[in-house]
Amino acid sequence: MIDFKLNFCYEGENQSTLQDVKGTVLPGKCIVLCGDSGCGKTTLLRCMNHLIPTFYEGSRKGYCRMNGQDINALSIGETGKLAASVFQDPRSHFFTVNSSTEVAFGLENHGVTQEEMKRRVEKAFAVFHLEKLKDRNVYELSSGERQLVSILAAWAMDTEILLLDEPTANLDFAAINQLRKVLLSLKQQGKTLVISEHRLHYLTDIVDEYWVMAQGEIREKRTAQELLALSDEQLSRLSLRTTNLDHLTLQVKQPISPCSETAVLSIRDVGFSYRRNESEILRHCFMEVHTGEVVGLIGSNGSGKTTLGKIASGLLHAGCGEIHYNGKPVNTRVLRKNSLFIMQEAEFQFFTNSVINELKYGHKDTPELCAEIERLLKRFGMWEYRNRHPFSLSGGQMQKLTLMLACLSSKTIIILDEPTAGLDAKSLKSCVALIQEMQKKKMILIITHDLELISQVCNRCICLSKGSIEQEFLLRDNASLNALMCHMNEHFLLSDNQRMFSQIPARCDPRTKLLLLFAAMVAASSTNLTFVFAIAAVTILLSFIERFYRSAFVQSGILILLVVLNGVFPSGIFSFFASFFPRFLVTWAGLETLIARNEAVKTLAALRKFYIPEKLIMVFSVIFRFFPVISNDMKLMSQSIQTRGAFSSIWEKIRCFPEYIEILIVPLSLRVIRIAETLSASAETRGIDLKCKRNSFVSLRFGIWDIVVLVLVVSAVITGLTI
Repeated sequence: MIDFKLNFCYEGENQSTLQDVKGTVLPGKCIVLCGDSGCGKTTLLRCMNHLIPTFYEGSRKGYCRMNGQDINALSIGETGKLAASVFQDPRSHFFTVNSSTEVAFGLENHGVTQEEMKRRVEKAFAVFHLEKLKDRNVYELSSGERQLVSILAAWAMDTEILLLDEPTANLDFAAINQLRKVLLSLKQQGKTLVISEHRLHYLTDIVDEYWVMAQGEIREKRTAQELLALSDEQLSRLSLRTTNLDHLTLQVKQPISPCSETAVLSIRDVGFSYRRNESEILRHCFMEVHTGEVVGLIGSNGSGKTTLGKIASGLLHAGCGEIHYNGKPVNTRVLRKNSLFIMQEAEFQFFTNSVINELKYGHKDTPELCAEIERLLKRFGMWEYRNRHPFSLSGGQMQKLTLMLACLSSKTIIILDEPTAGLDAKSLKSCVALIQEMQKKKMILIITHDLELISQVCNRCICLSKGSIEQEFLLRDNASLNALMCHMNEHFLLSDNQRMFSQIPARCDPRTKLLLLFAAMVAASSTNLTFVFAIAAVTILLSFIERFYRSAFVQSGILILLVVLNGVFPSGIFSFFASFFPRFLVTWAGLETLIARNEAVKTLAALRKFYIPEKLIMVFSVIFRFFPVISNDMKLMSQSIQTRGAFSSIWEKIRCFPEYIEILIVPLSLRVIRIAETLSASAETRGIDLKCKRNSFVSLRFGIWDIVVLVLVVSAVITGLTI
């Protein structure tokens, strides 16, 4: 049971976020916290898992008791033994890159034995029939699959209480249906569930009571039957989204085309794959869009929607097929000039230090532009935030700002990727109004799973499945909308995910690689070039053994070139290169074999075997967590710069190099800081502060290749020291 009475004000804020909030959650019940963004739902959950006031500082008054125990007397980790937490964005709180070890992470912190950990992890995947998600790289999973893994991780903690913060914010139709089954199973197991949520339609038969919050207060408590009886108009007044998708009606007008010459974008027989010798993400795609149309791109997560959107906007080059604009074949440069891609990750889109400067960026600052910006900001409730930094806005406000960027853009092709993720009813209404404003002069492609949005703005929907356009729905009446809904229910599956990469097992134990890395670092600090080259030869051999063939060939080529150049020109700059670069190469090669693929998990287990302090291991864990995603985030940032039309040529990048680097790095740094904060909060709730002996989930074992590498390391050290 949870019993609380709370007041809370964040540090530095003038107004309390929670005001005399009180309630009791009985064992085995499911309570949904609902209301508009900023009403205090997430803050209340943070009080329940004790992140407030320990992690998020501020003035808190009152109490929160779990099973009669006041959590004020507990640490965050000890509270985590009573209530497991699931955060809104699993990308921000995964500590490992492997799904099975992610489920086991909290168990490691709680000192569970390896045998018990393996049993609980196996059971977690089996109970919910999600064996397909076992032992997978989490960055190859769709958003929905990642969220399901985070719920399994919470379930494995074996707590009686689960706290979930907007679990469907990033989920597709299939994943929401799967999540519904998981929550229903948890309810049947007698678990107590507290869920903060905007989407309410999937919670029928699960929820016992809805607590409607507004301005930091619980304004109403309604039973499931009472809330389901409300009309859509009554729900809207409470800033709540629909509770039943069957009640949706089509509100879309016919396509608008006020222009004398309607622009046309045609995609013909397009195919695409991200890597050579890998299955195609897209195959044989045909599509046509006209000015004044709003077309939905729908399909399960991983079915190729975002990839098709990026090809249509010129951010990716199609592997085959043609793209025509106004009847003429066009290349990616022309597409980028005429299109704007608004990403799901809103923070990648912002380059300046204020909302108003963001809207002015890339435009000539004229009185007409300022008047239009003021009109937009006032119409959509953002005028008071005009001088705020974009990164200080809420998620819904960020989404509105990106849509305003699209509205003000002179480009005629607008592609929106999940524009309503995590939006409440009021923000959804603003989003619809902005899209309708854009529709007057532009063609709009919306990548979405949101039937509420589709019913209000889309003229037709194109369905993708496993990389192919499966079917197209013209939305003319309620019957066509119902047909689309039935199709989504029957055909959208988690198995549609195309991000399936082969896993190459490691040949060497990470302890062997750590010893080699230590030798490499010693060699890098040595003045003995023979020692450096001997260790470099071993690291190159290890790259071959672990099948990092490209890296091994590049390293070999560089070393041979340096030796030849130093032999031909034995002094000056080539001598410096021959001395410096091998030191860099040996460290880089050693780190790559330790962290790349899924090896970071085993490396952490190896560090534990060497009795490295747990706090230091957690530091390495955070570093390893960011290593696999930095290159992908840099790619997204670069694509954002391209689609905004900034620094369109190499010469412009050179001429404005400091500004270019600032735009590339600053948003990425702020994103890393935000993720690091969420990651730390997640670690706290999962017991990182607990004082106990930890066991590793993964098992380590030496093999024949380890003996070979260790013999070579010893030989290299002896050779380096004696010659």
